[in-house]
Amino acid sequence: MIHIARYIKTKPRAVTIGISGVFLLVDQWLKYLTRTNPDFTYYLWKPWLGWEYFSNSGIAFSLPFPNPLLIIFTPLIILALFIFLTKQKNPSFFFIFGITLIIAGAISNLIDRVLFAATIDYLRLLTGVINLADVMIAAGAGLLVWMEVENKKTKLIKYKEQNTD
Repeated sequence: MIHIARYIKTKPRAVTIGISGVFLLVDQWLKYLTRTNPDFTYYLWKPWLGWEYFSNSGIAFSLPFPNPLLIIFTPLIILALFIFLTKQKNPSFFFIFGITLIIAGAISNLIDRVLFAATIDYLRLLTGVINLADVMIAAGAGLLVWMEVENKKTKLIKYKEQNTD
């Protein structure tokens, strides 16, 4: 266990890219299963939680958006995130993981948009249907927000400590 923790500390980019890459492959495999079995549905709690096929030609929450624009802008956003990540000096593991999750999720959904002109969603969650790539993007964004809140708290504590004398 100590060896793994040391590897994470010394090679955080490799670890996060590896984990995010596995999630991307799992998402693509689940999308393949869903696409090749579109009539299969399964609910843990009908109709709120389960598995069902949904071809989403829009963006988040199925909001309409032209697919050609998504195919153009998504790689630019991915590139910007990659450049932003590489410019950081001594980024934390969670920061790197947040960015790589967003990039991997965006790549997975981009693959769908290029091949099928829509993303393949399969997880029924309340009133929407999402996929693992969407979860990756949301989790990555959540990690980045959490890191920013923690940084602000740390700065505030340091400020208060310096000014209480």
